[in-house]
Amino acid sequence: MKRIILSLSLLLTVAITTTFANGGNPISDQVLKSFKKEFATAQLVQWNDLGEYLKASFVLGDHRVEAYFNTEGELLGSVRGLFYNQLPLAVMTSLDKRFAEADILDVNEITNAGGTSYLVNLEFHDKKYRVKADPGGNLGEIEKVRVDKSERR
Repeated sequence: MKRIILSLSLLLTVAITTTFANGGNPISDQVLKSFKKEFATAQLVQWNDLGEYLKASFVLGDHRVEAYFNTEGELLGSVRGLFYNQLPLAVMTSLDKRFAEADILDVNEITNAGGTSYLVNLEFHDKKYRVKADPGGNLGEIEKVRVDKSERR
């Protein structure tokens, strides 16, 4: 529970800070029109130019979201932060079977032309993992994440 409260506090702080830090890189009308069509109720929007892509970071329905657009205004994909209990039941069940009693650190929903997937960062038996799952609960990539010695307890 502490981690959830800390994460929410950090998210709010970052959202407020980045809103004021948004420098004024002009975004084309085409990209803005596409953004407003897809995310009409977005708040605290910040844009970043990543070269051939543009990233919009914002809050939508109490969730942190990042959306990626090409320079023509086409939405390429989005990443939305979730709470563990907002995952599809099949994903939660698969994670609970494979990683019983793990500490969930971060949950993201990734949506792009390939569909929707979920990326879950967790700590299990003093090791950190990054787990990718599809909506049906199939656990795909399970990557062990290296931890710096300074992060260990």
